[in-house]
Amino acid sequence: MRARESGFDGVQLHAAHGYLLSQFLSPHYNKRGDEYGGTLENRARMVMETYRAVRSAVGADYPVLIKLNSQDYLPDGFSEDEMVSVASMLQDEGIDAIELSGGTILSEPAFLPVRKARLDAPEKEVFYEKSARRFKKELQIPLMLVGGIRSYQVAEKLVSEKTADYISLCRPLIREPHLIKRWKSLDLEPAKCLRDNLCFRPALKGLGIRCVVEEKMSQGEE
Repeated sequence: MRARESGFDGVQLHAAHGYLLSQFLSPHYNKRGDEYGGTLENRARMVMETYRAVRSAVGADYPVLIKLNSQDYLPDGFSEDEMVSVASMLQDEGIDAIELSGGTILSEPAFLPVRKARLDAPEKEVFYEKSARRFKKELQIPLMLVGGIRSYQVAEKLVSEKTADYISLCRPLIREPHLIKRWKSLDLEPAKCLRDNLCFRPALKGLGIRCVVEEKMSQGEE
């Protein structure tokens, strides 16, 4: 409600990456024996109640989105099948869009939400494409896709082929806040983000999150 009153265009619930709502969804984390644990319907109860409370506060005409894991990449974790089921529940409740991501801080390094990867070719991009295609096949709600998307051409193809309705970017915009403006000017070189995760270092020191690559280069560091 405060976000709406302050002029924000919408709000998003974070139910991915092993944060609280994600932990309720995941059998790897959720070992409860009450009405919030056990079956998928029970594990999804907190997410649904949270969404309903937010919707009640902001009204039917205000965009409410949610971020979900495609899967946890954990033994006994939240699965792709469960993702589709929870997304269907949210669709029935009237959520406006779902952003699809994956992994938790306990996942293997190759499947972390902020995984390091050398994305120097289009075929290496788009971590959750398979899950996105299944999502679009089985659901009608708008899909936002994040994860390893670094090239304009890749993003355009995902939308034109209806693999996703919208493209989400995070770390590329830390390196280049005006990336979309650059692409609109027809400078279509891929995002300069190196996916080295060094942008987190200043944040952990209380200095705010920012790309440090150019700082390091100016100091002669590799």
